[in-house]
Amino acid sequence: MRAYLFVLCFQFLVSAPLQFASLSAHFKQVVLGTTPSPINPTYEGQILAKIPFFARWSYTKPSPKEVYMQDKQVIIYEPRLLQATYTKLNKALNFFAILKKAERQKDGRYKAKINHTIYYLTLKNGLPYKLNYTDKMQSQVQITFSQVKTNIPLAPSLFQFTPPAGIEIIKQ
Repeated sequence: MRAYLFVLCFQFLVSAPLQFASLSAHFKQVVLGTTPSPINPTYEGQILAKIPFFARWSYTKPSPKEVYMQDKQVIIYEPRLLQATYTKLNKALNFFAILKKAERQKDGRYKAKINHTIYYLTLKNGLPYKLNYTDKMQSQVQITFSQVKTNIPLAPSLFQFTPPAGIEIIKQ
């Protein structure tokens, strides 16, 4: 499930060598498959995060999608499909604390391993710039961040999903 990988990715992004109470950034995510392809899926949007375990990935390209993460729950809302999928996790995700163990590598990147996935975070001017990892489908994933802002006020309502009338709710 790619949403779970985003949860893990987020854990690394906001926890590694950085101590932020909140984070906002635009992102561009490129997925490079296991075999060469002339077209690599590219996703764009915005991430918002707030301690201790709140996050929202808002996709604008190639199609709108919202991924809400809070405590032991992940909600994926896909407006074009008129559905929201609720997934319960086995344990709470403390995004900002889990990866204080991230280690700086000789090349300047930070490395951490979470649930069998190795993440590499590159900083630029002390802020997250690039995150690389290999997902469970063995695809190389690169997320580039821009317009990064930290320690900004983020209202709790930004992390609350209110299902629109008439959508299908799927509980896993």
